[in-house]
Amino acid sequence: MATQTEWPQSLKDFANRAFSACTDSNRKLVSDELRALIFQSFQEGTIHSTDWSKVELKSLSVSKKQPIKKRGALSGSPSTLDDLARKEKRARRFEKDQEEFLRSENEGLQSATASTSLAGRLGNASLDSSIGANGRLDQRRTAARGHSSSSLPSRKGKFSQMTPSPSFAEGEYADPNVIDWDEHTVVGTSTKLEKPYLRLTSAPDPKTVRPLSTLQQTLELLKKKWRTEGNYAYICDQFKSMRQDLTVQRIKNEFTVKVYEIHARIALEKGDLGEYNQCQSQLRGLYAYNIPGCTMEFLAYRILYLLHTRNRRDVNALMAELTAGHKAEPAVAHALSVRSALVTGNYHKFFELYNDAPNMNAYVMDHFVERERVNALLVIAKGYRPHCPLSFIASELAFADAMEAHEFLASHNCATYIDPTPTELVATLSPRGKKKAKGQSLPFEKRNWDAKTAIDALNGAMEKYRKVDIKGQI
Repeated sequence: MATQTEWPQSLKDFANRAFSACTDSNRKLVSDELRALIFQSFQEGTIHSTDWSKVELKSLSVSKKQPIKKRGALSGSPSTLDDLARKEKRARRFEKDQEEFLRSENEGLQSATASTSLAGRLGNASLDSSIGANGRLDQRRTAARGHSSSSLPSRKGKFSQMTPSPSFAEGEYADPNVIDWDEHTVVGTSTKLEKPYLRLTSAPDPKTVRPLSTLQQTLELLKKKWRTEGNYAYICDQFKSMRQDLTVQRIKNEFTVKVYEIHARIALEKGDLGEYNQCQSQLRGLYAYNIPGCTMEFLAYRILYLLHTRNRRDVNALMAELTAGHKAEPAVAHALSVRSALVTGNYHKFFELYNDAPNMNAYVMDHFVERERVNALLVIAKGYRPHCPLSFIASELAFADAMEAHEFLASHNCATYIDPTPTELVATLSPRGKKKAKGQSLPFEKRNWDAKTAIDALNGAMEKYRKVDIKGQI
């Protein structure tokens, strides 16, 4: 039953003649017409009864391809040799086109059997057997190569005596779907220590890219300048330029990790969450390669950053990845305690952790501590109303003093206080000021915050914290 699906030899010869007679200009037309003709013949069941030696293609009736002249008829002129090289290359390309055509025809016929009654007659016989996916296709390729290039070895021998011939090995046809990364790798030659950051709009020039040895000197220079000058705009620009040079040269080692870690810490110190987050994102990829670095320190920063963005899904996913060793690290344990305090609404514990944060955890917390202060004030207002001492708020919410607490309340339009009675005012003033009690006001550390009146203002203040500006996230 499977032999009924074999390609007849006359059809194979017909396909070979068609491809040898076509040119580059009509190759696609010939291929399309041939594919349609074979498919139609297969559908009608005449693929074995057709006399393929008498079939003509309309796309070949207009012009015929001139046959390739024999090697012996060629002269030894350079132009003739170039023509020969082009013809040999075209012959190799013809072989590939022919194989691709046969493969695509087999796939088309196989799909046709799945949608016609012919599939039922064939049963489980696959058209793969007719084309020989594993064995016969290899034999056909070998035979086709032997048929079309049987005289190539002798001709190449004669041709090589006159002039070196180009190689037409199979390796000449590179897979276009595979990117040659080495082709785009740059090795810098610049020796300049300082270079401004410019976004690349074309391929990088090796003359303007600094190699690893120069970048190591640049890092030491920038560290000294940061300690002495503290110019963040300049330092950030230089670090971004260093990161760019590392990227275009595909340098991923301990030095790369060190550059990103230092830049991230400087960005945190200056409150630049965008640059920090870009460094953090790159560090995650570098740590995944098991490159040594301050992994636990930046893991704690990532946990706190996710708390800032209120990304509960990523927090839970990260929690599932933590091991007992991770949780035992002081920085990570602190970040997890912050998470626990926020989840349970334990603001007293939260602000204690804020005042006692290791490394630069407090710098990350700075970005969401105001939001949590407003939340805590809402809890205090509902629990302590009608009023609450301002000094208690200052100590409980980690303010430096009562004046700083008052300024925070004023910035959120909730700095309302209970007016003291004359007796309370006299009692709180010093003996010298008692004579001038009229018109005097209590010092901030003695004032009572009007919690009942402030609730509406605090609810309005929470609106601006409902959306988080995620800067620089990748």
